[in-house]
Amino acid sequence: MFRPTGPIFAAVRLDETATEVLRQAVEIAGYYKIKLYVCSILPDLIEVRPLFPQLQLDNAFQSAELEAEARRVLSARVGELVDPEGGECEILIEYGTEHSAIIQAAERTGAGLIVVGHGSHERRLSGISERVVRHAHCPVLVARPSRKGCVLAATDFSDPAAPAVDAAASEAKRRGRDLSIIHAFDIVRFSIAADTTQSGRISTDVCDRIQKELQQRMDSCAREVSAKSGLVVRGAADTTILDATEHLPADLVVVGTHGRTGLSRLALGSVAEAVVRGANCSVLVVRQKA
Repeated sequence: MFRPTGPIFAAVRLDETATEVLRQAVEIAGYYKIKLYVCSILPDLIEVRPLFPQLQLDNAFQSAELEAEARRVLSARVGELVDPEGGECEILIEYGTEHSAIIQAAERTGAGLIVVGHGSHERRLSGISERVVRHAHCPVLVARPSRKGCVLAATDFSDPAAPAVDAAASEAKRRGRDLSIIHAFDIVRFSIAADTTQSGRISTDVCDRIQKELQQRMDSCAREVSAKSGLVVRGAADTTILDATEHLPADLVVVGTHGRTGLSRLALGSVAEAVVRGANCSVLVVRQKA
């Protein structure tokens, strides 16, 4: 079963999005009895200005004052949920470009899960959170406030999807929620089948047969993880998953993607990226280990 392989790393801004990030991060850390790091990123005011050393000194004083205030505010927010002075929680203040500073600090602490905010009042993913999801070395939870509902796992029955189903089963158990699994049957993918109609579209009989076979595979998958339901729905994967989060409803959707390094890390699968950007609930992105 899914379990974070290291501490929980909560990256928070000092705004309203911090509440949900901290709540979910504290709950996960407490459940697994592992350490929690709470980190806020500040702009790097200290610049190298050899011609104006007095400005560099001014920036150093500004940074020290800003860090002290940020630490005070963050400690107060964390203190509403957990003892910030206890050994189970540590507050970090980092400097630099936000997404890269988050990833570097998470890797330095050996984080097993990064929790970030949704990034806007409209619950759309901010550019910062999106970059963290794309580049992080470990699973990333994008925490959004949402209606209570099930945990929804998206699968295409491929190897990268297997960790997502496993993680969804674990999260359903931890949250005390029902687990549902969904597979989107995109007819376009099968449009080049040999027995398509003259219009170039897959015939109704073939489509029904494929969906029946997929449903049998889904039923087997659902039984393995004790899911309440396994759905095979016709349509494009991203819109089908997003629609399901609304209609079920779901308070967490779990998607899988490849865990790659180097340049191949720059892009999530298009489906995972669309779900991360568009969902109105929390999204957990789980990587297949290379």
